[in-house]
Amino acid sequence: MLELVTQIHDVSAPQSTYLKTLVDKIKSFENSRAYSLMEGPAYISESGIQSKQERSDSFSPAIIFRPRLFKPLLITLFVGFFWGLARFFPTDMFSVSIEAIPTATIFVVPLLLLYYPVIGSFDRDSCIIPLRNIYRHSVDVAETLEAVGQLDEILSFIKFAEVFGSPVVLPELVEGEHHRINLTDAKNPILAKENPTYVGNDFVLEDDKLVLITGPNSGGKTAFCKTITQIQLMAQIGCYVPAKEAKLTVADRVFYQVSEVSHLNDGEGRFGTELKRTKDIFLATTPKSLVVLDELSEGTTFEEKMESSSNVLNGFYRKGNSTILITHNHQLVDEFVKQHIGLPRQVEFADNAPSYKLIDGISRVSHADRVAKKIGFSKEDIDNYLANAQ
Repeated sequence: MLELVTQIHDVSAPQSTYLKTLVDKIKSFENSRAYSLMEGPAYISESGIQSKQERSDSFSPAIIFRPRLFKPLLITLFVGFFWGLARFFPTDMFSVSIEAIPTATIFVVPLLLLYYPVIGSFDRDSCIIPLRNIYRHSVDVAETLEAVGQLDEILSFIKFAEVFGSPVVLPELVEGEHHRINLTDAKNPILAKENPTYVGNDFVLEDDKLVLITGPNSGGKTAFCKTITQIQLMAQIGCYVPAKEAKLTVADRVFYQVSEVSHLNDGEGRFGTELKRTKDIFLATTPKSLVVLDELSEGTTFEEKMESSSNVLNGFYRKGNSTILITHNHQLVDEFVKQHIGLPRQVEFADNAPSYKLIDGISRVSHADRVAKKIGFSKEDIDNYLANAQ
């Protein structure tokens, strides 16, 4: 921390008010008592640990603390004590000769073995532990470390931008009565890192407030929706986002609901469990919220699923927040398109493979058979397994 304060003085004055506040907070640490104790010397007195500045106003005796086993003053006093005995009480006991060395060693070695633990425990109990407690409860130390953490956070944002490997931008945050988001060539912050071939997508959700995304299995729907929510969160913490352009409002809440297996003790079943979670999200949202729903009303008949999903989506739409639905239920999307509610989008599928591009329209196939063949559990795989088992 002493080096940090020294080095911060070499930093040129920041133009950013936020950065200037952090730099000034670190610089101000050198005026604190904790800094003075770190810089030293620290004094052990009857009233406790004192800094150099505090000693200037005190005349009580004190010991200068130096964190080392070799204590020149103590050793000098020890030698002086025996010199005084030899000087004023002359005996053959203090005569030095080669023959006397083995005998003297018998007395000196135990003293040395006693010296180290005594000095160590004195330093620990009288100064090291009290200093540690002072630093632990120091508001100045806490505020300085907090400022260092905030600087480290900003540096991590810059590092992310430098190594990401695709265009990044500082998003433009705009005010609005409800949530808005407008992205150009947006990429997933995790999957696209150092992956220039990752497919980016444009996305606009403003006055329409509802987007309905359909597409085949493993076509990239979920990855894209996670891209949206991750970019939203990154923008709100002041980080660069992986896109060529980004304009959005700050969301007061961000929800991402995925299908959940029911619990044995909830007494509701899969449909009821999911519906309760959706209800909790609905009640917590405001027009400034961002909600992603990965399928709705699973675990019931098709007719009831249509009715329930329609009611839920209409509720979110009327509440006015930004809502994104991922679904294979193209009939539901057809119903909303007929009512001129929401934007239908689909994940493109070309040459029997997903392109991971988000385009206009409604996908009416899920390519379940392609996925089954990919994992080795298609109709042919099952027939082959049963034939071989016989």
